[in-house]
Amino acid sequence: MRKTVGEIIDTIKSLKGFAKDYEVADTLGVGRAALSNAKQRDRVSFLDELVGFCDKEGYTLDFIRRAPWASLTPEASVKVPGFSIMGGAPGDLSPLEADSVLLPKEVWNDSCVVIRVNGDSMEKLFMDGAKAVVDTEAKEIVSGHIYAFNIPHEGSIVRECFTEPGGLTLAPCNKNYPPSSIKWADLDPEMILGKVTCTLVNVFR
Repeated sequence: MRKTVGEIIDTIKSLKGFAKDYEVADTLGVGRAALSNAKQRDRVSFLDELVGFCDKEGYTLDFIRRAPWASLTPEASVKVPGFSIMGGAPGDLSPLEADSVLLPKEVWNDSCVVIRVNGDSMEKLFMDGAKAVVDTEAKEIVSGHIYAFNIPHEGSIVRECFTEPGGLTLAPCNKNYPPSSIKWADLDPEMILGKVTCTLVNVFR
């Protein structure tokens, strides 16, 4: 499961032996007020700095951002079908070549599907070929969270979403790809495949 920003800060404090949040801000090269604001809003607005910290210290972003799962014993896991989704080019969901994916029961319910994200538009969060869980019943957009969409003339994509007065902004993590937007009047609920709840593999390095 994904850690809150406060838990991410606490993880870095524990790793570095820090006592104060501002020490984390100074280490990351983030403004102290900006880190405090990110903690209050629970939004990782310092992803580039976090990636740099991981590269320098030898940690994976997965380790910093996600709470550890228990060992995947047969009793604690389930095999589920997987699908493929494009991360920056047209394409619909299609079955993965692999028969199934082993998944912790704690992150699975009957409304979930496993997708493979193809392409580099979400690089730093999902590298090309990463597998992730999408809850197909979680279609109510929460600003700052990641969703899978099937957009007419664009295909199936994964994007971080931000709600604006005039509509929805779909932001790729890779700055080489421009954000796009959908007016509220043009947003068909059928376009929303679901909310991305977790990644299944360490794809961050």
